[in-house]
Amino acid sequence: MGDVMEKLIAKREKEAIKKTEKEARISFAKEMLANNESIDKIVKYSKLSVKEVRALAAKMSA
Repeated sequence: MGDVMEKLIAKREKEAIKKTEKEARISFAKEMLANNESIDKIVKYSKLSVKEVRALAAKMSA
């Protein structure tokens, strides 16, 4: 039973790290958008997809 719990905890930790990293990339991209950086440059440095960056840009301009 302990092994199952350890695996579950490890999985949750990994998911939490991924979520935090994604949130950091989104925050970074928002800052770059606010500074009028190009979509291509934001994609390159934030590691977000073009679709994700364009969606952020649309939300920020609305």
